[in-house]
This record gives sequence, C-alpha cells and structure tokens, in this order.
Amino acid sequence: MRKLVFPALFALALASGACKEPDPNAFETHIENIQKEGAAAAGYSDLEKLVKAITTSPADNQARIDEFVAKVLPVFEARWDEDAEYRDQMLSMLYLVGRPEGASLWNKGLVFDGSDASRKLVLASIDGIIKARAVATVDTLIAQLDILLASPKKDKGPDGGELRMEMVKALGELADGKAVPILIKVMEQTKENQPVSVHREAAKSLGLIGDPAATEALLAVTFRVPDAPSTTDIGNRSKLALVAIGQPAAPGVIKMLQGGQEEVNKLASNNGVDLLIVQQTAVGILGAMGAKDGVDDLLAFMPRDGCVDPNAEAPKKSKKKKKKGKKAEEEVIDPANASLRAFVGNSLGLIGDERAAAPLCQCVSATHNAGDMFPITEALGRIPGEASMSCLVDLVKNGEYDPDTVESSDFIKQIRWEAARFAILLAGPEDVDAVKAAFSSNDGDEKVKGELAQWSAGMELLESCKADKDCYVKTVKDQNADWFAREKAAYELVRLAKGDVDVALEVSKAFKVRNPDARVSMALMVPRILDGKKCSACAEAFEDVMQGEKGTMEAAMQLAVLTARQTIAKVRERGGARAAAPAAKAEEKAEEKAEEKAEE
Repeated sequence: MRKLVFPALFALALASGACKEPDPNAFETHIENIQKEGAAAAGYSDLEKLVKAITTSPADNQARIDEFVAKVLPVFEARWDEDAEYRDQMLSMLYLVGRPEGASLWNKGLVFDGSDASRKLVLASIDGIIKARAVATVDTLIAQLDILLASPKKDKGPDGGELRMEMVKALGELADGKAVPILIKVMEQTKENQPVSVHREAAKSLGLIGDPAATEALLAVTFRVPDAPSTTDIGNRSKLALVAIGQPAAPGVIKMLQGGQEEVNKLASNNGVDLLIVQQTAVGILGAMGAKDGVDDLLAFMPRDGCVDPNAEAPKKSKKKKKKGKKAEEEVIDPANASLRAFVGNSLGLIGDERAAAPLCQCVSATHNAGDMFPITEALGRIPGEASMSCLVDLVKNGEYDPDTVESSDFIKQIRWEAARFAILLAGPEDVDAVKAAFSSNDGDEKVKGELAQWSAGMELLESCKADKDCYVKTVKDQNADWFAREKAAYELVRLAKGDVDVALEVSKAFKVRNPDARVSMALMVPRILDGKKCSACAEAFEDVMQGEKGTMEAAMQLAVLTARQTIAKVRERGGARAAAPAAKAEEKAEEKAEEKAEE
C-alpha cells in the first residue's frame, strides 16, 4: 500500500474513490497529465506540490525520492526540449530532491543562450548541482565558463559576472581537479574583463580543491587585480587558498620571499608596488600556513640590527660622555627595519618552530619600543621550548619599554606583565618554580605585582592539573571558567593530546570564549593538536560560533576571525569528505554580498 504524504491529498483520494479516480500521491498520475495535451500545466503544478510535500515531510521518504528518480527524471529528460515553459519547474523539483542523478538535466540547463530566461535556468541549475554534489556536471560547467571568459559581455560585462561567479563557486564545491586549469584562467583575467568578485570566488574554489598547481596563480592575483582592503579581499582569499593547499604550496611562497617569482614581480612593478611589499606578502602567507619549511628563509630575511646575544658578555662602557637624551649613532635603529622585524617575528610565532626562538630572543630588546618588542614577545609565547621559556622569564624579571615610546612612566614595565602571560602559557609543570621566581622578583613594584596577579588562574590550573589531560579538557569545556585558564588549558593540550581529534574538537568549540586574545589562541592550537590530521567537525565548530555572532561580533574579534578562517582552511577535509550543504538561495546570496561589502 502506498504511503500517503499529507492529509489534504489523503482526504481528496477518499472523497474521490481510490479505485475510480487517479491517485494524487502517485507520480504516474502527474506524469500522465504532463504528457496529455492541454493538461501539462496542471500536471507540472500538481507534481511540484507532491514533491514539496515529500521533501519537506519529517517522515523518512527516501523510497519516494528513489521512485521520483526512477520514474520522473526520464520524463523530464524526454520533454526538456518540448516543454520549455516548464523548465523552471523541472529544475525547482530537482533542487528539492537534491539527487546527483539530475546531472543530465542540469547539464541542459547550464547551456546559456544569452537571454534572461536562460540566465535564470543556469542559476537554478547551479543551485541544484551544489546541493546534490553532482560531479557529472563538471565538464559542462567548465565548457560554459570558458565561453563566458571568452565573451564576458554575455555575462553583463565587467559590472556583472554573476554567472561566472556561480559557475566558479560550483566547481569549487564539487572539488574536481579537472577544474583547476579553468579556475587558473579565471584568476588570470584582467580587471577590465572581469569583476574582482569572480577572482575572489576562484581563489576560494582553488583552495577547496587544494591542487598545488594553482600556487603561482594564487600568488600573482593579488598584484594583478586591485581590490579594496577588507577581510575578504583578493589578498586574503588567495592566502586562505594557499593555507588550504598547505605544505605543497610552500616552495612557491618561499621563492616569492626570495624575490624569484618573476610573474609576481612583473605585475607588482607594473602596479607601482615595491619588491619589499611582495616579500612581506610572502612572509604573511608563510605564517598563516604554519610553513616550517620557510623558517630559515624568514630568519634570513628578518633585519637583525640592534639584536644581541643575551648570553654574550656586556660591552664595556665608553668613558666618553654622551649628551643627555641622545643615542650613539651605532645604537640608532631604522624604524622600518624594526617594523619589518616585528612582522616577520609574528609569522615565526604562528609557525611555532623552535629554531626561531633564539634569534627572536636576541632581537626582543633591540629597540625597547612596544611596536616591535611586544610582537616578538608574543611570537616567543607561541614557540615551545627552553629557549623561548628562558627568554620570557628574563623579560618578566628585567623587561622595560623605552620611556619615550609609552604614554607614562606607569607603562615602562608593561612588557613584564605582557611577557608573564606567555611565560605561563608556555610553562610546563617543570617550569613553575622559574616562573614564580620571576614573578617574585617584582615584589618591590606594586604596579607590576598587581598586574601580574591577573594571570593567577593560569598558574593555579598548571599547578592543579600538572600533566592530567582530562583535567585540562574539563577546563576547556567549562564556559564558566576563567578565560585565561581555558587558554592555558588549550596550550597544555597541544603537549598532552597530540593527534587527538576529539580534544581538538573541544578546543574548537571553546573558540566561543569571550576574550579576543584567547580566541586567537584557540584557533592556533587546534592544528597543533591535530598534528596534520583533518577535522571537518572542528571547522564546523568555528563556523558555528562565527555564524551565531554574525552582525553582533565586536570589532576586537576581527583578528580571531581571520585566524579561525585560516585554521578552517587547514583542518577541513576536501571534496566529498565535507558535509553536503544546501546551496544558498537568492536572499542568502544577497545577504552574503552585503556582509562582504560591509567588511571593505
């Protein structure tokens, strides 16, 4: 006996007499009308109502969907050419069903003839393709996209690009390597032929596919196409794509840092961009990637003027008196070099390789300017090992900012309590005494002593949990726990739960912690815990937090959001391993575009 889908049709069937009248729940009833002269309009309309009822029912109607595929799809294929006025209804039903077997019809719908009606069919086909993950449409998408690249005016010229953007998006969602050459071709288009929104989408799609063959195109596009600075501009999109590609992309980025990417250099020069900016871009990408292969080149690139070995013998003081307020000529450090050193230091911290600790420690007090002293301290706080720990302890004891670079004398020793946070984050149980001694050395300064007290929750957690993984997991999961204690717990879990996907997921969920600095740490620690493993559930946890705060998130969280996006690119599984998601409908697409514009 056929399972009835909804009461209205059930009542209609009973009133009409099931043995005499056609069954409104039977696909055959509507197929017959579709094929009957003069009854097609009612046939398609009633069939669409039935499909909506089936696909929105809370009951398990998989058998009915299978029946639709077997009985209705062949009819649609046979009548596509003849029933042109009903194609939109066919595509609407295919979207509702969301089965990849619809590819043959979507391939027909993708063929663009330049009319508005055809445009709507193309967009409707793409929505269905994305929802169903219909990989059998890849060849048609590539062919139609190529036609539009050759004749961009068909896509409403450079101020339009909607069809190209949606085709590019679909190719990324399908994650088929066959699409890489056409997506590279999209990236190579000039701003005159294509709006930058299409370049951005192409960069995103190349990241989803993850083929290192796209590395050079992703590096070049930032200097080929001007884009207004934002968190979603072409530079950030291409960076995220390179992060998603991961280690295989690192040699190309290192080559760019070395000044050897000729196409990039040429494009930069044509746009009046200095080679140093090109190299700084590479520095930022390597940091976001966490590329350990780039550490030696980054250290070679980092300015070292003013850096000293903290273990070296102190130089003898000159007997010649210096004028008050003046520095000897050899002590003057180029501010541009100090700024660049801070930028490189930040990337080295994001990478977290111990080889960078000693060189950074040598440079941390080069200027005593907060502009580079704090970023290097922060970088040391993200690099595990004895060298970083020793340097941070010394900063807690002796660190000072240049009085000329701070608002008042109250902040000359601010670096001490800033370094203390990172010293506790890095400290293992064996380091507790050293950190406590560094804190105690400031007992005579009430200002510093009071500021150091803000980190007590982290130290108490370390002394309490010691090497107990479950103790730290409990703290990470506790939304009512002190934010710094949760941050400390995430650091400890890198040591104690390497490769543990379940723990990584809990840290991902803890991204909801209210402190922006702790959020950055949560995002940074997840890939370190995973240690090369993928975790799509972790990516979804980050996205859930950001989605839940959409429109209400504070501006202070922007760095945390960017860091989370990079983590998502690192840990999400590619292609079919990702959970299928319904394609965004028109209202959602408009909302997404408005949000991107707001970020610019």
